Amino acid sequence: MALFHRGDEELAVQNSMKTLTIQEVSDRANVSKHTLRFWERELDGVIVPLRTKGGQRRYTLKHLFIIEEIKRLKQKGLSLMDINAALNHRFASNATSYSTNNSVDALADQIAEVVRTAIYNFFENKAAE
Repeated sequence: MALFHRGDEELAVQNSMKTLTIQEVSDRANVSKHTLRFWERELDGVIVPLRTKGGQRRYTLKHLFIIEEIKRLKQKGLSLMDINAALNHRFASNATSYSTNNSVDALADQIAEVVRTAIYNFFENKAAE
């Protein structure tokens, strides 16, 4: 499934656009699909998977890293509220202090995911042609 035919650029785009289904993430992270969906709802803006035109979730390697971090924090005994606060703080986009408005950061993350979804769908359509 080649997205571009320009040698190294093709490989770079394929790696940056590599996505996983919810089943693949569930298998790799050893977390049920139900739990992944639950965390997506409860950890507002922390896990925002890409979506296909049909609405199916697609996860990136960044999502997988975040899921592993959630598991690690759960094993330490943190509540989901504490995990949400910790991860929103840790993964905030180069914020100089935690006093920035987390809802604005979460909205920016969601907008970025929508843009990534649109780009992903564009390249999927091009690859199918």
